[in-house]
Amino acid sequence: MDNLFLCEYLGTPPRHSKFIDQVDRVFRKVIPWIRIGSYWRGQMASIESRMNLFHLANQVLLMQIEGDFVEVGCHAGESTVILKKILREKDSSRNLYAFDSFQGVPESVNADEGVYKKGDMSASLEKFNKHFEQVGLDKPITIPGWFVDTLESSLPGKIAFALIDADLYNSTLFALQNVYPRLSPGGICLMGVYWDPNTKVEMTTDPNYKSPGVKKACDEFLADKPEKVNILIAGNYTSAYFRKV
Repeated sequence: MDNLFLCEYLGTPPRHSKFIDQVDRVFRKVIPWIRIGSYWRGQMASIESRMNLFHLANQVLLMQIEGDFVEVGCHAGESTVILKKILREKDSSRNLYAFDSFQGVPESVNADEGVYKKGDMSASLEKFNKHFEQVGLDKPITIPGWFVDTLESSLPGKIAFALIDADLYNSTLFALQNVYPRLSPGGICLMGVYWDPNTKVEMTTDPNYKSPGVKKACDEFLADKPEKVNILIAGNYTSAYFRKV
């Protein structure tokens, strides 16, 4: 399956302008966490993050890992559309479950260092549904509500691929506690944002994408487990994933 649809979906081909490339080079020297060419019109994320999602999701299908696809924290459905497109092309027998409060994030705790306040990152269910209508895809199985009220009862029994983009410590920890036991051996869990200040790539990270609570929750949860976190460059920020042993 080709990934050209990503550029069409995001609205413009990557690095389409020599002028943008030149401006980007200047910013890399002066303000190294800025990547002008990494942002797409009307999108929450970069082309690099979408490419990471594309390749990891295709991996589990190629390896024939058992289970459905899950997204915990789908916002307006920009990543969900990509996952749905992949499943339609490669294996339409699998379901895609999308979880979100559609009210933004809940109250944060000290581990989140005040990055978000209640209600930030909100997108309506109407906007989410309209997104699928605009691209001509069937909607996934959508479960609105706070994760504490929905995940335990609504997650599928077997998960091949999970995207957790929960922004906050408590939300991320609760998502991992519920997704991990259902993740099939060889299955992949991708963390939407994973900021590690101890790596050399930290200097490229946009301050708006730090989400320290996500890393704290992930590291604490995996501390006594065999899985290892792998950090991924995602344009202006970093993501991470682990593969279930």
